[in-house]
Amino acid sequence: MKRFAFLLATIAAAWHGAVFAQALWPQKPVRVLVGLAPGGNPDTLARMLAAKWSEAFGQQFVVENRPGAGSTVAADLTAKSAPDGYTVLVSDSSVVTTAPHLFKSLPYDPFLDLRPVSLAVVVPMWLVVHPSVPVNSLAELVTFAKSEKEPMPYASSGNGSIHHLTMELFKADMGVDFTHVPFKGAGQSVPAMIAGDVKLGFIGYPAAAGAIKSGRLRVLAFSMLKRSTLTPEIPTVAETVDPGFDMAAPLGVFVAARTPPEIVARLNKAVNDAVRAPDVVERMGAVGMEPAGTTPEQYAKLLREEHERFGGVIRRIGMRLD
Repeated sequence: MKRFAFLLATIAAAWHGAVFAQALWPQKPVRVLVGLAPGGNPDTLARMLAAKWSEAFGQQFVVENRPGAGSTVAADLTAKSAPDGYTVLVSDSSVVTTAPHLFKSLPYDPFLDLRPVSLAVVVPMWLVVHPSVPVNSLAELVTFAKSEKEPMPYASSGNGSIHHLTMELFKADMGVDFTHVPFKGAGQSVPAMIAGDVKLGFIGYPAAAGAIKSGRLRVLAFSMLKRSTLTPEIPTVAETVDPGFDMAAPLGVFVAARTPPEIVARLNKAVNDAVRAPDVVERMGAVGMEPAGTTPEQYAKLLREEHERFGGVIRRIGMRLD
């Protein structure tokens, strides 16, 4: 009887603790980490989400850029933060799906130390070149690259980023060579491309839209299987030179493992509400983001699948960062 009473008391305490955690969070400003410099897709998304979350919860959600090592610096900070929901990571999924295959070791375990909250959006990329590159199509780019004595430099948003992996896959498929020049996000890589310091790269739309429209960068192709409604005149890589080529950056939200499920559920709802809000959908559409919104369990399953998929790609092209 005493044992039964103790069990009931334990369950009641746990239930009240869960309700208490859900009722209280957030009671102070929340840090929103981004693993790249300002200006790129993760930063753009984080600021849109933070604004919506601040409205919804009546607390400040403060975006903090902590670039480095393909966003794994920010992922590690999140993994090692207190599991209380006051440190949130907005990142492309590479911190879980590709980083374990690219780095010999990571300071965090992607499946044990991070808790997926929701896949927020999917972001495609465009392959652009500086106007000094004398090509107007992907076929011409491949031919030109093979004729050059020295490989042209290309930009990415950092070692191990989706932009880096996408170009390396394109290189392997096409049998061409370009020299990788990593930056700490599109806020740095795009100006370098506009200046001609690097000649090409796969990039998201937000940081380069102005340069594309003004002709300071020339668009050659779109990274996903179907053409983008933003640039319907631009062909895909798949339909021109590389059938089946289909790459995009899934951007999601994470917290530290062992964060109470009630807080995760509350944040999950906030993510999904934000990416489905009409004003956010309109803004995201203008920069090429496609809203998603999942349960934590759905995102965890997707991460496992993408981990396997990208592992196969990385092994095929022989890409390692250490």
